[in-house]
Amino acid sequence: MRFAVFSLMQWPEDRGQEDVYRNEIEQLTVAEDMGYDAVWLAEHHFSRYGIGPSIHLTAAHLAARTSRVRIGTAVTIVPFLHPIRIAEEIAMLDHLSGGRIDWGAGRGYQKHEFDAFEVDITRSHLQFREQLEVIERSWSGERFSHEGEFYRFDDVQVLPTPVQDPVPVYIAALSPSTIDWAAENGYPVLADQFSPVSRLVSNRERYRPRAEANGVDLERTGIPTLRQVFVGESMAAARELAGEALLWYYRALARVGSPGGPAGELPENYAFYSIWGDDALDPDADREGFLQFLFDECTIIGDDAFCRDKLQEHRERYGLDYIIAWQNFGNLPHEASLASQRRFIEKVAPALA
Repeated sequence: MRFAVFSLMQWPEDRGQEDVYRNEIEQLTVAEDMGYDAVWLAEHHFSRYGIGPSIHLTAAHLAARTSRVRIGTAVTIVPFLHPIRIAEEIAMLDHLSGGRIDWGAGRGYQKHEFDAFEVDITRSHLQFREQLEVIERSWSGERFSHEGEFYRFDDVQVLPTPVQDPVPVYIAALSPSTIDWAAENGYPVLADQFSPVSRLVSNRERYRPRAEANGVDLERTGIPTLRQVFVGESMAAARELAGEALLWYYRALARVGSPGGPAGELPENYAFYSIWGDDALDPDADREGFLQFLFDECTIIGDDAFCRDKLQEHRERYGLDYIIAWQNFGNLPHEASLASQRRFIEKVAPALA
């Protein structure tokens, strides 16, 4: 099993923006010394839900401050950028990092972001697929022309080419249609933090045979799976501290339009984001029931013995082979996140590695 940390750069009201950047950069850089295999970065715009709008810049900063740990994007929101620009930046990052980039790509889901960038969310799946074609062709180093529905250009050579051949490309996949498309086109996938374990299991069962039939080497890539993780000194301490942070996170998510919740504005081709029911993302409707659902189905939160057992259950039930442990979610204090990060790698990971 591989182990990674995650950064969304959430901005709680009890700290400044500079605290967010300083603290999360520290957590990401010390992950290498602690022994984690990778760090993954998330992109979001225009809200406290996440103030990491330019994760390629963050990746370049981390490339200069680390030497071993792999650096992943989870994800670059592809429709917000020109595909050639993305191809150039990821190739350059691969050089700056010495070939340590894992490129996670997705089409985004927060409608207010699409509206601000003047991108049509209802056609994002079509734009995304055309962009992937352009990006991967760009990395060949050969001159080419392209005439598609969204982009047209003639006789372009994109430089530099990446160090890795090929750059590992992962697709964020939640809906059956995206899972099928990724598998049929030979892409590894990233699994989300929203889905209950039962949905992770059904998604993996759907994806694995199709992916292997289309050349995905799952022994090499794994299925990086994002979970909110907190390893506390005791069960009670972990649940109390992380519970408040989960409530902050889901309130922030509900405000920006969210999977399964009061987004309302999401188009029909995002319907599968309604994974819990219309009122499931109201953490104040049934606080204790809401948290218990998260503790049982969507998170790994407790003392080190509980977290070991929970991860082992995920491995046996879901085939978990790569965990992206998100340990600074919501308004968790910086020192508590660092302590969890260390407890996880010292007391939980060795039993599963």
